[in-house]
Amino acid sequence: MSSESRVALTARVFPFPGPVWAAAGATGAVVISAAASISPMVALMATIGIAAVVLVAARPAILPPILVVSIFMELVRVEGATISRVLAPIALLVVLVQLIRGKATIRPAVPLLWAVAYGLWALASGLWTTSTAGTVYALSSLSIAVVYMLAFASLIESRRDLERVVWVIAIASLVFGLLSAQRATEAIGLGQVFAQNRAQGALGDANFFAATELFALPLVLALAGQVRNRWLQLVLYATFFVAIASILKSVSRGGLVALVVLLILLAVVPARVLFRTRRNKAIALLVVAFGVAALSARYAAPLSTRVQETFSPTHRAAKSGSGRTYLWSAAWTSVEERPWLGLGYGAFRPASNQLILSTPGVDLEVYRLKPGGQPVHNTYLGSIAELGILGLILYLGLLVSTAEALRRAARRGREVGAFFTSSIAGALLLSLVAWAITTIFLSAETGRAFWIILGITLAIPKVIASEKAATESEAAPT
Repeated sequence: MSSESRVALTARVFPFPGPVWAAAGATGAVVISAAASISPMVALMATIGIAAVVLVAARPAILPPILVVSIFMELVRVEGATISRVLAPIALLVVLVQLIRGKATIRPAVPLLWAVAYGLWALASGLWTTSTAGTVYALSSLSIAVVYMLAFASLIESRRDLERVVWVIAIASLVFGLLSAQRATEAIGLGQVFAQNRAQGALGDANFFAATELFALPLVLALAGQVRNRWLQLVLYATFFVAIASILKSVSRGGLVALVVLLILLAVVPARVLFRTRRNKAIALLVVAFGVAALSARYAAPLSTRVQETFSPTHRAAKSGSGRTYLWSAAWTSVEERPWLGLGYGAFRPASNQLILSTPGVDLEVYRLKPGGQPVHNTYLGSIAELGILGLILYLGLLVSTAEALRRAARRGREVGAFFTSSIAGALLLSLVAWAITTIFLSAETGRAFWIILGITLAIPKVIASEKAATESEAAPT
């Protein structure tokens, strides 16, 4: 193919005006040339980055699925930066361009107001923080999370957009769940995916891996309850079991507790929340019951050991719960000292060692101080320790308002006949409950999965409105 033909083909795929292509080509050439003068790797990354920007700019709807995949693979780094930190500037640029062009919208909603208030209070804490470096890093992580939220809130406009995102969540859950099998990781040389006999996916942390799989679990089941193709249903049920197996293999305390609660909720919530009919729910519950029973028998040994260490520790080190109880005590010591303003956003980790030393009852023979400190490993204690009482109120307000918005959206979807969107709203509500439980054991204020839930929550009313308009248009006499 000649160069002229390649240019013509590219212009048809990415229909930008000629001057835009000329400017983009010239700018790209300069950037790649400058990067090549630094190192071939930097040049390669610059080339990939520019290609990604052009592709996403031409097809903005593919951005949310790309961001979904990124939350499953934080181990992937570009020049030392995690994949989410590389994608965030691209996502922000695309969102701003689409908003300016009028191709995307963000509807005001109560959860968005809580998110703004929480972000502003976190930013204000920089005025009194005890660790400027810790606050700057935490604020940068929060900024990335907010960009993720805005991308989903603005770029999901129709049922097709929502379906694409949910299917990618299911596929990512399946792929990275399968990678959590130890034999698979050994066969392809991904040692970091399975460490210390615990599955941690491509996240590098078993607890966050369990939380991310739990986020996907209700959505996978909702898809299985909505699709009519039997083969797709079987694949989705298999995905559901792979996700549960990966959670069990993570041996995460918070993940196990949240999984039990989630399975109970799946049994007791009305069929209309996730399924088209009661019969669909009954079939799904039978399949889930047999699958969970088989998986529980398969992983009984590590699970029983983990439960015993949690409730009846066999040695002094296990009694501390990997240091969590000492960190929680240290966080409460901080709260007693600074109840209203807190240490500052992201400032607990740098202060944790000193707080541990000043907290009564800490056994330093069991808990060893870590260079640089540790997070609280509890989102709620972390919020009040770093942002004070108001910070905890704002975070809880964000959680509760999101849950209420999803409940209303699920009901509204059923009323107008948008049953698929209604089921996804119900599934996201269950995902939010699982996340809220898991983060009792995790510091995850900026966890991408939570902010994706928030972004989709803000977009769902638009999807319902578009489905209602389409239904009314079809029903109107010609």
